[in-house]
Amino acid sequence: MEYGISGYQTDYRFMKKEVIQLAHETVPLTGTEQVDQIYLLGTKEDDNLIYSDIALVVENGATGEKKFYTIPTSKGMGGGIDLVDFTHDGLLDVGVYIFSGGTGSQVDYYIFFNQGKAVQLGFSNKLLEEKLKFRVTYLPKYQVEIKNLNTNETTILDLSRRSPDYLEAIYDTQGNLKNPLLGVVAPVSDSNPINSKNYPQGHDLILTQRILGRSHNDTLGYVQSYIGFDQGKYYVYRTLISQ
Repeated sequence: MEYGISGYQTDYRFMKKEVIQLAHETVPLTGTEQVDQIYLLGTKEDDNLIYSDIALVVENGATGEKKFYTIPTSKGMGGGIDLVDFTHDGLLDVGVYIFSGGTGSQVDYYIFFNQGKAVQLGFSNKLLEEKLKFRVTYLPKYQVEIKNLNTNETTILDLSRRSPDYLEAIYDTQGNLKNPLLGVVAPVSDSNPINSKNYPQGHDLILTQRILGRSHNDTLGYVQSYIGFDQGKYYVYRTLISQ
């Protein structure tokens, strides 16, 4: 049985299970010269492609103390760790991403803010998805309107370069819709820390969502939300819609 880290089988989630190390980073998490170990662990049974019991583990380099942090998305096809300063205080925060969709096309992102001696979960992409709402409407003349229901801003996507078969299924020869048709903005599919826009140090976060048309495989474009953090709270300072 491979635990990846000696002694972790003492935690109830990992007893009598095969523990897989999904990610591992070695950094001075508290900003001192002391090096800590940060792990993302999960369990696996047989040849199942899904990892379960996913947890963040921080091992104190000075004392050897191990702290386990539950990830709300406890199952997924894998994941990883970003160690960046989201709070602009000179300390590294821990971003955790989990490939949670059935095909790995959905990403759940969590930020554990660094409080010095411990970290605390402070952000999830679910907060963004619950707040940002869009309406995706097919229009005549091979167009799709994306409306941000929070700001009432609209963006028009051009479908005219799509294949004749695709367009013929939706439009008649005059470019009119055969039937009313709506799309949808899917959950987050990608996450990327970037250099902060408003602070001289630290990072912001870009979360990307696909704009879907007639099916999950019909990607019309993308919504990118640029997210900053101030005193532990997040704000969206730019929403970019593109094809």
